[in-house]
Amino acid sequence: MEIKLMVDGKEKTFVSDFISARMLRRTLEISKKVNFNDMTAEELDTMVDFIVELFKDKFTRDDVYDGLSSNDLIPTITRCITEVVGEVAEVTGVDEKN
Repeated sequence: MEIKLMVDGKEKTFVSDFISARMLRRTLEISKKVNFNDMTAEELDTMVDFIVELFKDKFTRDDVYDGLSSNDLIPTITRCITEVVGEVAEVTGVDEKN
């Protein structure tokens, strides 16, 4: 899994090769708590903090807010969640769309 952020005026790629079982649990927990159709600022902070945690604190919340364009933020969060949950679906043979 990777994320590209603008840091100090340069695009930087961060990679997370290992997704722990704990992060799967956090993904499920956060996905249930956040209303993606009517997200509050606090919920958005929770989601961004989750992304920071997912990438093992290689960057900060501010790096995400300052390093992604506004139209890339939600798709990036969604992609990261889908990748974590998708790995489990692939192993279990479950269709993650359902």
